[in-house]
Amino acid sequence: MKICVSSNRWQWLLFSLIFIFLRHPIWAHEPLFGLGPHVVAQYQLALESEFEKEGSDLANHLELAYGLTPNVGITFALPYHFTSTENPAGIGNLNIRGKYRFYRQDKPGASLAFAVHAGGLLLSRDGQFLKDEGKRRYFLGLSFGYESRRHYAFAGIRYLKNGNQYRWRYDAAYGIRPWKLEYHQPDLVLLLEWIGENRPGISSNIVNRSFGRKTFLSTAPGFLFSIRNVMLKGGIKIPINFKNKQETEYVFGLEIHLPPFQ
Repeated sequence: MKICVSSNRWQWLLFSLIFIFLRHPIWAHEPLFGLGPHVVAQYQLALESEFEKEGSDLANHLELAYGLTPNVGITFALPYHFTSTENPAGIGNLNIRGKYRFYRQDKPGASLAFAVHAGGLLLSRDGQFLKDEGKRRYFLGLSFGYESRRHYAFAGIRYLKNGNQYRWRYDAAYGIRPWKLEYHQPDLVLLLEWIGENRPGISSNIVNRSFGRKTFLSTAPGFLFSIRNVMLKGGIKIPINFKNKQETEYVFGLEIHLPPFQ
């Protein structure tokens, strides 16, 4: 009899936790490869596990996001490299990102927002701060987002600095919800993104191997499927200018929003 009671108690505890977690719907509709102005609710935690594959590189990015205020959020990201051409297999560098949504306008059935972004390398994989200017990494960005019950639109631009090199990345995305369901029902959003990137490219001059700049263009179909506070998402970034060689990139992730913690 004691075993049965104990088992029932654990079942009630499990059901209670599931109810608490699932009563908070997820709102994080954002591009998979670009920037969006969404900020995690104040005092709320969001956990994400995202697998990324580009060419022969495969990594799982673990992220923890927290809402400092209704318009300010912070995210810590730690990758685990299974295979990589630039990093040894294992835990990678710890990165930090911040977002400030400086404008938001809500109207019946729709929302418009702008945000600024910043982030960079916090700790190297050996646990030391990188003070060498040639190894510093950071980015600055600006994003726009429009959401309604049916349509979504996003745009963003980023400046990325990696050591002595820099890149510009710009993106735009359109999303549509095929079926307008209630918030407690399973929800599907289909996305189509366009990504452009201007970055250094090796010159064809083999003698001096000088670096020039090249523009890379891609398109990326994807999806966001959520049930209450749990979201599955995935997409494929496909090169559309074949003169400048680049790899196809795959993303698949799971995101969970927890109740607010103060």
